[in-house]
Amino acid sequence: MHINGSQSMNKKILGSILLIGSLSVSHLAMAASLQNNMISIATAYSDFSKSSNVKDAETALNKMKLAAIDSQKSKPSKLANKPDNSAEVMDYHKGLDQLVAEIDKTNLLVKAGKLDQAKVEGKTLLDIRNVNHKKFK
Repeated sequence: MHINGSQSMNKKILGSILLIGSLSVSHLAMAASLQNNMISIATAYSDFSKSSNVKDAETALNKMKLAAIDSQKSKPSKLANKPDNSAEVMDYHKGLDQLVAEIDKTNLLVKAGKLDQAKVEGKTLLDIRNVNHKKFK
């Protein structure tokens, strides 16, 4: 009887260890994904600012937008323990929404063939990023 109880206890401990391990890996995967998205946004912005034609500018802005939208699926590690409906997490999402809106605004100028004006407007993208980096990094 003691052996069965001991085996049951070992199974419970092993199950707990596996659960904790999988949650840790899941959290790391989300953090890596968010970090990759932030790198994609920075790289795409650089590509946008160097672009010399509408096609390249649109491609870069679309990459930025996809990364910003994907970033809303996770939270920065600074907010990991905050509930999704907390003011801090909602502010994080608001910053990403602002970034997406500004990308769309900039992309409208690009599509209208106003690349130089789009690049001037696009500097606001950096401002949005910098403000939110200070808050959430």
